[in-house]
Amino acid sequence: MAITELSCDSALRVLAQGTWHIAMTNLPLWRKRAGAITYAPLPGGAVSDVVSWQGGGRQGTIVGIDQPIDDDQWQWEWRGVEPTTFFIKSRWRFVAGDLRLGWAVTEFEKTLFTPAGIDVYCRKPQPSHAQLREALNAVPKDLARQLYVPPLWGAGLSD
Repeated sequence: MAITELSCDSALRVLAQGTWHIAMTNLPLWRKRAGAITYAPLPGGAVSDVVSWQGGGRQGTIVGIDQPIDDDQWQWEWRGVEPTTFFIKSRWRFVAGDLRLGWAVTEFEKTLFTPAGIDVYCRKPQPSHAQLREALNAVPKDLARQLYVPPLWGAGLSD
């Protein structure tokens, strides 16, 4: 799956900083979990990547490092840093975003554990309709129909 209607612009790499909440997605991982991803720059152009979630009365995190890459139009390659994730890789990229309005769209390649997918990120755990509307305008209509809203942070999540 590729969002070919949007150009892959290296300027979008600036979006890989701070905390983003997963507002909409087509990845099954988020069906019963509220999630957020926090990026922090590292020396040499890499970015630390901490995925955190809560759901079913549990909380969890996965830590990785994103290395910038340019082949095949992908922007980043994530690799886990913990013993259970060290050999796992995931390629992904930002396809659109607006730092001022606080939204971004990411696309992921299929991995051993997840299908290919897209996420809509927002800076706030409960984004405004305007933010979601702007983000959805950046997603091709056929892919936008596949998105759902995961549980919200602090909304009494349960399985």
